[in-house]
Amino acid sequence: MLSACGSQQAPSEGTTTSSAASDGASAAGTSESSARSDYGSGEQAAGVLPDEQTRAAAEEAVSEMTLEEKAGQVLLATWSGADPASVDAQISQIGDLHLGGVIIMGANVPTAEGQGTTEEAGAGGGASNVDVEAMRSQNDRVGAALSPEERSWSGIIGVDQEGGSVARLAEPLTVWPSAQTVGAADDPELTREAAAGMGAELAGLGFTMDFAPVADVTSPDDAVVQDRAYSDDPQIVSEQTVAAMRGLSDAGLISSPKHFPGHGSVSTDSHVGLPVQQTPVDTLKDEDWAPFRAAIDAGAPTIMMGHIAVSDWNDQVPATLEPKAYQALREDLGFQGAVVTDALDMGALKDVVGPGRPVDSGVTTPAGAALQAGADLLVMPEDEAAAHADIVQAVESGAIPQQRLDEAAARVVAMQMSYDQTQGSAQVEPAEPGSHQELAARFDG
Repeated sequence: MLSACGSQQAPSEGTTTSSAASDGASAAGTSESSARSDYGSGEQAAGVLPDEQTRAAAEEAVSEMTLEEKAGQVLLATWSGADPASVDAQISQIGDLHLGGVIIMGANVPTAEGQGTTEEAGAGGGASNVDVEAMRSQNDRVGAALSPEERSWSGIIGVDQEGGSVARLAEPLTVWPSAQTVGAADDPELTREAAAGMGAELAGLGFTMDFAPVADVTSPDDAVVQDRAYSDDPQIVSEQTVAAMRGLSDAGLISSPKHFPGHGSVSTDSHVGLPVQQTPVDTLKDEDWAPFRAAIDAGAPTIMMGHIAVSDWNDQVPATLEPKAYQALREDLGFQGAVVTDALDMGALKDVVGPGRPVDSGVTTPAGAALQAGADLLVMPEDEAAAHADIVQAVESGAIPQQRLDEAAARVVAMQMSYDQTQGSAQVEPAEPGSHQELAARFDG
């Protein structure tokens, strides 16, 4: 299993039941199928929300940090390249900026050819012919840097691994079908089993978090999400989202349903521009938000905020930078976990932040604006050092209240502490890449 520094024991050849039973679970030796049989019963949380004791421990840990350390804990960085020099440079930055974690993109995946893909933040970017041992070694080194001796919790090593067109790691890992194909099977227990298999292979490589599942409800206007969505039926998407969350949790991974307030009913790709949702919020609550409500009710540890403007709130500001979006998650949907942003280097944020722009609030970067609005984990700032400096300066000037940064850092640390607590009781063990091909093939029929 994964240790606090991100290293792992040798994975098993397939997804098997862990020998350690989790709290409230049946005795050791319970089969995978029986572990999944409570889908929809409400008896087993799909995610792993930190308990009160863990939240208190996180708050205490954050209270002992410097301002610079707190600013780093809310940042999730990436880098270019998978060669040793690039990894060494990122490890140095982890220490310099006190980063809370990293996200592995296709370009960071070692391959048999010696380098990752050249794909950037857009959909896809999967690396084939993955050098499995090099990937494990890289994640071990990064994990150790994220968890120095003075830090008692694991750092985040995240990845976008949805299946279908968005999978940062391809062969020899199991190649999973798209969410649309999974949703068409209309079998939540099979969805859960598949997500557990996907998570087990990721855990075996040292990953701690998967930015999945997609909880968007597709529509005729959807020119972006398309087959990344389970269905155009909010009920089906809700069931599939919760099942996938359960599966990832079974494997000990943190999940992150995305992209609130819903990317499936807008036509602009937020990678290149700002989508504007014209549907009234009261309608969104019953349609696009239904899967997010189901995920939250099932214990989602995180929710990803998308770069979608909502005309009822502000048609010039994406939800990631809009306080009303976070208010909707917290107050309307009752979310208590960590809110993560979509990648902060995307086109939807271009020319939005700064003097004379739609967000003119004493910050200079989208990362600072997102934290100010209510985000907790800031994913892939275009320039991590600039984002870090902006947050520090904004707190010192009062543009971002100290309490807001403390709250965000504590939520991120609590999430990581909760992850550590699950590692001895994950229902399925880390697995070898490619050990679930037969399971993936069940969706073909």
